[in-house]
Amino acid sequence: MKRSALIATVSLLCLSLPAQAEDSGGYMGVGVANGKMSSCVNTACTYYSDNSENGGHARLIGGYDFKKYIGVEAGLSGLGTYKIRDNTGVPAGTVKVSAVTLAAKGTYVFPHGFSVFGKLGLARVYTEYSADPGWTIVGNANQKSTGVVIGAGGQYNINEQIGFRLFTEIVSYKDDAYTSAVGGTTLMAVFKF
Repeated sequence: MKRSALIATVSLLCLSLPAQAEDSGGYMGVGVANGKMSSCVNTACTYYSDNSENGGHARLIGGYDFKKYIGVEAGLSGLGTYKIRDNTGVPAGTVKVSAVTLAAKGTYVFPHGFSVFGKLGLARVYTEYSADPGWTIVGNANQKSTGVVIGAGGQYNINEQIGFRLFTEIVSYKDDAYTSAVGGTTLMAVFKF
């Protein structure tokens, strides 16, 4: 029920007609990102490969700017597939990570179409673990956890409807076995409506 209410709220925000102020209104974006992961069990932080096994995963966003400086943004991100290693560094399997995010966004707009922004919010993280032959997974192979998303970047608007964005985003979460942070840099096209 909570998930349905969240989807309905975000959909209404994204699909509502733009307000009369020129810097408010809805937008959608599509982009491609790289991925890097850090993970810890207790104090040891060497259980995943650093870089995503599959570079160039997709990111989708939708958002609404209420005023020139304040907005809300939802995202759907494939965060990559990473090798799992045991405490001696031997490969033991893989984990695929994806997330749905909802964040408050603050923006500072410069003249001539350039702006910088930061965002902070919540993430629902989905992890799918698979073991290599000879290894077993302790706990549930498919996990859901709640985490935090933080990001910052810049955007250049070519005109009033189309812009390009370059930003870094980090999703931090804790599942049954690991405390992890997945981050990456995204290049995205943004379309205002």
